[in-house]
Amino acid sequence: MKRYLVLMSACVAGMAAGAVPAPWTPVTAKDGVVSVWGREYAFASNALPVGVKTAGRELLAGPMRVICADTDGNEIVWKKGGSWVQEADAESATVCAWQEADEVAANVTARVEFDGMAKVSLALVPGPKGNRMKLSRAWLEIPFAPGVVTLFNYSPASWSKLENTGAVKGAIAWPFRCAVWLGDEEAGLCWFCESDAAFSPADPERTIEVLPGADTTVLRIRLAEKALTQPTTWVFGLQATPVKPFPKRFNANHTVHAPQMGAGLTIKRPEVWWTAQRAFPEGKIEETLDAVAKAGTKTVVFHEDWIPIQNNPMPRADFKAIVEACHARGMKVLVYQGYELSPLDPLWGDHHADWLKMDRAGHFTSCWFREPGQRDYSVCYNNDFASVWLARVKKAYDELGLDGVYLDSTIRPRACANERHGCGWRDAAGKLHVTYPFFAVRKMMRELYEFVESRGGRIDAHQSGYVCPATLAFSHSYWDGEQIAVGGNKKDIRKELNIDAFRAEFMGRNHGVPCEFLAYEKPGWCYDDALAITLLHDVMVRPCGFVAVPRLATLWKALDDFGAADAEWTPYWKNPIAVQPASVKASAYQRGGESLIVVSNVSPEESVTAEVSLPVGTTCVTDALSGNELPVRDGKVHVDLAPFRYILLRVNSRLHFGQK
Repeated sequence: MKRYLVLMSACVAGMAAGAVPAPWTPVTAKDGVVSVWGREYAFASNALPVGVKTAGRELLAGPMRVICADTDGNEIVWKKGGSWVQEADAESATVCAWQEADEVAANVTARVEFDGMAKVSLALVPGPKGNRMKLSRAWLEIPFAPGVVTLFNYSPASWSKLENTGAVKGAIAWPFRCAVWLGDEEAGLCWFCESDAAFSPADPERTIEVLPGADTTVLRIRLAEKALTQPTTWVFGLQATPVKPFPKRFNANHTVHAPQMGAGLTIKRPEVWWTAQRAFPEGKIEETLDAVAKAGTKTVVFHEDWIPIQNNPMPRADFKAIVEACHARGMKVLVYQGYELSPLDPLWGDHHADWLKMDRAGHFTSCWFREPGQRDYSVCYNNDFASVWLARVKKAYDELGLDGVYLDSTIRPRACANERHGCGWRDAAGKLHVTYPFFAVRKMMRELYEFVESRGGRIDAHQSGYVCPATLAFSHSYWDGEQIAVGGNKKDIRKELNIDAFRAEFMGRNHGVPCEFLAYEKPGWCYDDALAITLLHDVMVRPCGFVAVPRLATLWKALDDFGAADAEWTPYWKNPIAVQPASVKASAYQRGGESLIVVSNVSPEESVTAEVSLPVGTTCVTDALSGNELPVRDGKVHVDLAPFRYILLRVNSRLHFGQK
C-alpha cells in the first residue's frame, strides 16, 4: 500500500501548485462577482447567489432564496444581509454571506472552483432575539429566468425506464434526488447533494419540485418541514453549464469499443453476454488491425480483459504489443477501468471491508462475474482506494504509452452506506441510509484529469443516466445509452428514446462535454435506429466490436469527405430548413458553399415520405452514403423514410437560417 501512495505523491509533487488545468482559466473575484471560464456567480446583500450567468446569459429571474416560516406558518421576513469574498486565488474563491431576521440567521459559505462548481454550506442558526430557533419550514428556491428551463435531468436514474431525463411540460415532484439539472439545449444549472440526512420534508415524495410559471420556473428544495429549534446545516453544490468549451473536432475520433479481445488463451468467450464481440476471435491481431484502420478507425477502446484482475491495471504480457500495433497504424488506445474490486486483487484481504460499496441492508454488492473466474464487487472511492487506484493507473498509463482511459461508471458517485469509510447515515430509529460521495469522486477525477491532460490524452466516461457536472467536468467525453439497451428484448427502445430526453442528457453541448451513444444491437434496435436520432444532435454511435466497423465506415467517410468536424452545425430546433411531416426533423452542417443535411424520421411506428425544402439555387442533391443523385422538383426533394431511419443529403448550396 505504501509504495502506491509514494507513487501518487511523486506525481502530485510534479504539478505546479495552484495551476488550473486546461481548458479552464483562473478564477477572478471583483465587486461581488466570482468569474470562471464562461460563467459568473454574483453575490450581494443575500445569503445565496443573486445571479448566475453562463456564456453571457442570465439564468436566474432573481436571487436564490431561503424561505423560512415561524411556528404559526407565517413567512419570516429577512431584514438585512451581506456578503464578501473571504479568500481567492487562481483555483477558487470563497464567499461568505448572511441574512438576518429576528428569529433566525442564514450563514453561508460558497467555495467557487475554477470549473464553476460551488460547494455551498447553508446553516440556519438562532437570530439575535434568542438562543433557540422556532421554525416550522425551511425551503431553498432557485427562480429561473423565462425560457431557461425546458429540459431536466436527475440522478440517480432507474434503468428500467427512461424517466430521469426529458422535457419540463408542467409541475414535477420527486423524492430526494442527489443531482438535478435544469436548462435547455445550450445551458443550465445543476444542484447536487451528497446526503438527505438533514432533510425533513412533510411528504418525502415531494422533496424536490420543479414549478413552471408565467414569469419564472422555480426549483424548490424542501429542506425541512418540521420544527427546527437547533442549528441545522445543509451542504450542497451548484454548477452552471456548459462547464468548458465544446471541442469542435470530437467526431473525427472514430472510436470503436472492443468488448473482448480474445487474443490470449486465458480469456474465454463470454457466451452469456450477448453484447460481446471478440476483437481477435482467431488471434489474427495484425490482420484485424489493418482492416479496421483502413476502414477509418482512429481510436480503440479495449474492454476489461486487457487485465486479468478487474479494475487492477496490471496488463497481460501480450497487451503492450497490441498497443504498439495500434499506434503503428495511427490508432489511439484507451483501456477499461471501472467501479469494482476483485477478490483476486492482492489488496482484497486487508482492505475490502473498508473499500467496498455497501447497500442500505448492509450488504456488499456485485453484478459481474468474469474470467478468469472472479466475482467482482462494487467499490466506493470515498476512501484510500482512490489513491491506490490512481497510482496504479498512472503507472500503467506511462509504461504502456496509452492515449487515454475508459471509465466504466467511475465518475458516478455510487450510493453507499459503508460507515467504515464515512458513507451512510442512520436516522433516529437506527435505520441505515445511503450517501453519494460527490466530493471524494470529484477530487479523484480532478487528479486523474490533470495527469491525462498533461499527456494529451482522453478520459472517456461511461456513465449512463448520469450527467452531473461536478465529476463529468473532468472527462473529455462520455458514452451514454446502456440504460436504454438493457431490460431484455421486450423494451421498445424506439418508443422510449425521444428527442426531448436526448437533448437533456445525450447531446453533451449543454453540459460542455461531447457524447457518443451506446447502442447494443438486438431485435428491434440496431445502429441505423440509433443514428436516426443521434445524428440530429451531432452525436455519433460508437460501434461495439471490430466486426461492426464496416457498418459505420461509410458514414465516417461521408462526414469526413464533407469536413463535418470543421463545419458550422445548426440543429433542427433552430429551424435550419423546412421539412414535412412533423415527425421529420433536419439538422445541417455548412461548410464553404455546401450543406450536409441530416433528415430523420423520429416516429417509432409510421413510415413517411419526407419533404425537404432546399435553398434557392440548389441544382444538385446526393445521398451522401450511397452517392446516388436525388431529383429536385420545385425546390424540394422527397425521400421515403421508415420509422427511425435517416438520410444524409449533400447539397451544393448553403442554407438560409430559418428558411421556410
